[in-house]
Amino acid sequence: MKGDTRAYWLWLQHSLGAGSSKPERILETYPSVQDFYEAGRQAWLLEGYFTQKEIYRMSTWSISNAEAELEFALKMGQRVLTPDDVEYPELLKQISAFPCALFVKGKIPDLVSRPPIAIVGTRKATATGRTAARSIAYGLVRKGSAVISGGAVGIDAAAHKGALQAGGKTVCVLGCGIGADYLMVNAALRDVIAQNGALVSEFPPDTQAMSSNFPIRNRIISGLSVGTLVVEAAFRSGSLITAGYAADQGRDVFAVPADILSPVSQGVNKLIRDGAKPVSCAQDILEEYAERYPEKISLDVSAADDMIMDNGVVKKQETQSCSFLQKADMSDDARKVYSVLTGTPVHLSKIGEKTGLNASRLLSALTELELNGAAKSYSGGRYSLPR
Repeated sequence: MKGDTRAYWLWLQHSLGAGSSKPERILETYPSVQDFYEAGRQAWLLEGYFTQKEIYRMSTWSISNAEAELEFALKMGQRVLTPDDVEYPELLKQISAFPCALFVKGKIPDLVSRPPIAIVGTRKATATGRTAARSIAYGLVRKGSAVISGGAVGIDAAAHKGALQAGGKTVCVLGCGIGADYLMVNAALRDVIAQNGALVSEFPPDTQAMSSNFPIRNRIISGLSVGTLVVEAAFRSGSLITAGYAADQGRDVFAVPADILSPVSQGVNKLIRDGAKPVSCAQDILEEYAERYPEKISLDVSAADDMIMDNGVVKKQETQSCSFLQKADMSDDARKVYSVLTGTPVHLSKIGEKTGLNASRLLSALTELELNGAAKSYSGGRYSLPR
């Protein structure tokens, strides 16, 4: 890894911390991050805007440490993208406090010729909220968009699943290192996302989830997107932080109107009151971008074709789930799980007892079935056949 310019970006990100806006100031003065590194401690002190802690980190965490971090990431199957790389998203270069380095598993889809839309919301989502997020994500992808979200349970997971169910691309931006023991109930979903899009993080592979990481992460979710949709959010919510970043970044903000008496509706209704566009389907969002992306966006798909019913099944795909179940390439684990599902929601531990599958294989099989409309998930880790 000697001489790899990515190491200098990793050094800077480690020294200043994730979410710092100072790299932008540095590049106004120095031709490159490497030039800044080689300028040394005296030059850094003379700049006058670094804290003592930052100077200490820049002085003690060497480029060799950064090269070792880069090598470790590659061994973990993760690529490292910096602003010098062609694959680094152009939309992120346009924001304040752009990430110096992104750890990526999978492949970030083309976010230039299609409109990437972020969909975020509460973890404590209602069935209606999950259906709305999944339906709109499905419609967005069907009409040429890509979906960005944060990989959490609730609205995030529903959005990712909707995009995948439509056969499209989705990006999951994590507030921890890729591969960290985070929300293992969604581990199988993250594996599918990595195969049909990308897992992205600003944090090194061994970084565990911390509450302070997520607000920092949220600027990347909005920064990767031309617009952010909030589906169910309490008055104090991380989703509102994401919407705030979107507004600050000059991106659009959308919200799904909801019951004024519901605690998970207070945030979205406030966004609408403050000027966010209320939407009820993908077309309400994409009509804002039809002229900007004329070759990618299709607005001639009927709303009925984009609807996902409360049971999680795409209306147009109701007959397709049967053909899926008859496919020879359906995994043995998925077939085994399907055989024990009924119309009554059952906790995954009970399904595991009946099938003999361990947690990892069980969740992978359930995700496979759910993405193909052959199973429905409920809160509390319960699953049933679609009704």
